[in-house]
Amino acid sequence: MTGRVKPLLKTAAAGALLGVSVYVGADVLGEYTTYIALRDQGLKYASQDAALVEQIGQPFQDGPWYNASIGFTQSGHIAAVTFPLRGSKQITDVTVRAVRRPGLSSTAIYNLSGGEWKVLDASAMAPQPGGMVKPRSIMPAQAVPKVVEGKVVPGQECEECNQKAKAGSGSTSSSSSSGAAAAAPAGPGQTADAQTGQQQPKRKRFWLF
Repeated sequence: MTGRVKPLLKTAAAGALLGVSVYVGADVLGEYTTYIALRDQGLKYASQDAALVEQIGQPFQDGPWYNASIGFTQSGHIAAVTFPLRGSKQITDVTVRAVRRPGLSSTAIYNLSGGEWKVLDASAMAPQPGGMVKPRSIMPAQAVPKVVEGKVVPGQECEECNQKAKAGSGSTSSSSSSGAAAAAPAGPGQTADAQTGQQQPKRKRFWLF
């Protein structure tokens, strides 16, 4: 009896070890492939942002993936990746937050099957007057469609929304070049969303390794 139990125990232990290895490997693969997808999006936005190019200089060189951080929320359907980006002048951190379509529970299988990540926001750390460093959005401005009675009007844009967006971007650029402008209180034309849009929520992140 004892001679039969030992081989069974060895087989069970080997099976358990294999199962743990596969689970951990799939988890790491999901994190790595998600990092690659969001990093590429962040590099694209960074290269298109004139203020960031002026700040850190070109050419860009992102740091190794093991120096990045990644976190997941909503059962893995929302991911946030932060990675270092070095230029000829400075180095900064770029953060990209994105959401994926529901369906496959495995992030690795979703990424390997060509799953798409839709970027929610992308930002880079930018110096502010007084020695402060704050995140600044590097996503390009997008036109807001016009909505009448709850329906989108094809081919027309919300002029009021676009004007507010331009005003917000103008105030951001002026605050970067003038310390007095950054310290001044918000004008009556600025909305609460424009003021709070620069504040990034705290997200729980963990190192890949």
